Amino acid sequence: MIQNRVTQKLIAERLNLSVATVSKALSGHSDVNAETHTKVINMATRLGYSITGRLRPTTDEQKIEKHHLIGIFVQSDNDQWQRIDFFAGMSKTYAKMNISLLFHYSSPDDCKLIISPQYQPPALRENLLSGAILVNQWPENIVSQLATKVPCVSIIHEFQQADIDVIGIDEQTVVSSLMRHLCKLGHQKIGFLANGNPSTQEVAFYAAYVASSLRLGLDFDPQCVIGITGEILDDKAMSLDLQVKKVVEQVRRGVRAWMCTSNQLAYELYWGLMNRGYKIPEDISITGFGETIRQSVGRPKLTCMEIPVLNIGAEAVRRLLNRLRHPTSPKLHVKLQCKLVQGETTAKPSKQIIA
Repeated sequence: MIQNRVTQKLIAERLNLSVATVSKALSGHSDVNAETHTKVINMATRLGYSITGRLRPTTDEQKIEKHHLIGIFVQSDNDQWQRIDFFAGMSKTYAKMNISLLFHYSSPDDCKLIISPQYQPPALRENLLSGAILVNQWPENIVSQLATKVPCVSIIHEFQQADIDVIGIDEQTVVSSLMRHLCKLGHQKIGFLANGNPSTQEVAFYAAYVASSLRLGLDFDPQCVIGITGEILDDKAMSLDLQVKKVVEQVRRGVRAWMCTSNQLAYELYWGLMNRGYKIPEDISITGFGETIRQSVGRPKLTCMEIPVLNIGAEAVRRLLNRLRHPTSPKLHVKLQCKLVQGETTAKPSKQIIA
């Protein structure tokens, strides 16, 4: 069996900290400040230190004698609840400990009912839950109220009002990696496509897109940004059709590469452009963001930044356990690194003028 060669000593050397401080930070001790906590966790994930996948529980974990029931609250918008890989990552962690998971799904219209006793899962209503992990973006006010009942950890999405731990990704690195990839291919005009009703993550992507454009010496053109204004159309199919039409308008202005905020959106743009006679990637390059294992047969392999879904799910469980052991420790936003997957949807821009 290959041993994990990344040690706490190496992390300490990289950050110019003591091994004792690194050990405390990884265990969630409250006497380590928030800045140091974040630095240690992020450096550990970058180096590949197995925070989420150790074969044996740590000493602190072995001390947990109480059985913990953790609620996994999924806001099931756009069928995103099917991201079972988050849950697979969670199972690798809780299977080694005295933990059980309870899953509760809510539609966007009904998710507010989670704070109403008559509609709550019985375990929440009867105060049997030790904590909750939130999947997908819940309304800010709902999360704030829920966090007063049980400790909460959010997967991916941040909240301004609710002071809870977040296990997410480094949006700046995601966007800059994709833009550097496109620039190396020769693209100088890169468009940005969001869903039309942007999440906090998409807003973070947009901010990173603007910053990366400036750093790479590209001219920032607001006309190349589509779907980030928050407009909501009644008919989703019409909304998608309108977005594709706007993309085509910009393609005719010379924007031959497009960054999409999800793999699903990237594939929708792919088929929308193909149906209008464009060739991908000969005419237009498209990138996405998401789980590559979700790319089904019959689709081209998408160039995208791959989410470390297994690690995110596992780290969410571990972060919640640390919160239970050290309830007064600083809140953390742990940023895991994504990987660039070069697929079949990006290429050098052709010299052909697109009408």
